[in-house]
Amino acid sequence: MGKLFKIAVVAGAVAAGAAAIFALKKRKELEDYDYEELDDDFDDCVADAEDAVDDAQEGVEETLDKVEDAVEEVDG
Repeated sequence: MGKLFKIAVVAGAVAAGAAAIFALKKRKELEDYDYEELDDDFDDCVADAEDAVDDAQEGVEETLDKVEDAVEEVDG
């Protein structure tokens, strides 16, 4: 039973060491990450969304103009 306990302790220590190394690597990746590029990507995404909203508004206005013209023809 003592030998099994020693093996479990060694395996736990190895697992803890591996987890620590993995955590340090991830931390280093996050420190080195180019957050300015992420900001640029976000700004591009927002600009694309704003363009889509503008296009949709123009389409709605054009459709309303067509409906108004059709109504005026019927009333006229």
